Amino acid sequence: MRCLLNTYKSVLPKCRWSLHTFRYSSSGGPSEKKLKAIPFAQHVNAASETFERYHGSGFFSVKLSQSSPPEQYFLPFWVVSATVHSTIEQAQVGRRTIRTHYNPATKKNESRWDTDWVWVPHKHSFTRDYSPLAHPKLQIYASHRYRRGLVEAITQGPALESAISFSPSLLDSKELRGIDPFAIYPSTAVRFAKSYIQSTEEKVADEYLRQVYRMDETRFLKVNVRLENVIVSPVYYPAYIFSVNYLGRTLRTFVNGNDLTVGGTKVYNWQRTAMVSAAGMATIMTMTGGIGWGGASGSFWLGIVLPTVAVSMLTLYYPIISLRIRDLIRDYEIRSMAHDPSTWDEDWVRGYAAYEDQERSRTWREERASQSWYTGTNADPKGYYRTLNVSPNASQSEIQGAFRGLAMKYHPDRYSDPEEKKQAKVKFQSISAAYSVLRDARKRQVYDQSGSD
Repeated sequence: MRCLLNTYKSVLPKCRWSLHTFRYSSSGGPSEKKLKAIPFAQHVNAASETFERYHGSGFFSVKLSQSSPPEQYFLPFWVVSATVHSTIEQAQVGRRTIRTHYNPATKKNESRWDTDWVWVPHKHSFTRDYSPLAHPKLQIYASHRYRRGLVEAITQGPALESAISFSPSLLDSKELRGIDPFAIYPSTAVRFAKSYIQSTEEKVADEYLRQVYRMDETRFLKVNVRLENVIVSPVYYPAYIFSVNYLGRTLRTFVNGNDLTVGGTKVYNWQRTAMVSAAGMATIMTMTGGIGWGGASGSFWLGIVLPTVAVSMLTLYYPIISLRIRDLIRDYEIRSMAHDPSTWDEDWVRGYAAYEDQERSRTWREERASQSWYTGTNADPKGYYRTLNVSPNASQSEIQGAFRGLAMKYHPDRYSDPEEKKQAKVKFQSISAAYSVLRDARKRQVYDQSGSD
């Protein structure tokens, strides 16, 4: 077995490498008993082909050439799973409607879109399992050596299913393989995971409310999230790391050594973007008659040349700007980590169990497929509520108001074109049929219970 070159470039004693020695080389780390790793399963040539496709596809892409063979590293990750209990504490849902308003400036009645808002009358609660296989964002890069957003792109594939116990045999290779030590606490990983879960639950709640109440928008949404059965597991991911010099900075591309998923900063062709920008702005100037100032010369310099130069410069320096922004994010993460508990071996830090995670992922997919609110048909078999754009819990006044608005909008007498009048008549009849059932309390009760009129 070849010697191991760690992050700090210190060479460990030949053939006497041990997991225990490495663990404390970074001032701590997860227990070796809980540590898993995904083995390299792809040849370096396959990784090189993936690198070339990643940077060579697309009209605006620049084909990068690697100046040296890629480095082979095991990168540390915390993978998080949890049971999540979420409650929609408050929200307003809104329906967009067209209303006619008098415009004093034009002295005419004009139609415009308005939104009618109502508070959600009930709290809604859900329980869901989150697993790293179903949610790649729960696979969290556990170091600051590389930029997080670029590295975490290699978690999008199924490589995690191949995780095995970490052993020195994984380092056996013709090429030197390094290890990036754990530098982020498991508590920090949980904080990142909870932030992602909170954002996801808010998106799901927004979709849920719009589906259930047949509304167009939501606002003032407040979702309370509580995590239970949290499990955090340390896993090493195999990566081929390609480095390219660009304008004095090093751009890195990461290719997963198991399933060839890839992430990295792309470079775009500034000459091509300049040509497209110039052609587009010239077309716009021709169609609009210029910028209205400075005549043809002003339109040329301010309407074509200036935007073209700005776009080309932004394209040229985009990779550098992107790296700078990611560096600022990394600095902020390092400062924030100082407030997290600095322990490595909590009870909820366990070895990754692929079978359990696969079961969680399967359960999550089945729950999504079976939840009736994704289709929105069980509570409204004939679509009467959907026709009037109201929820099954709507009051009589809401149903009446919805009918009046839709009846005015689709009344056949408002249309002069025969085809439009015909379509409006069909729509008006469906609106009237729905209203005739929902306005009557007895008929509505029968419809809600049996689905029949």
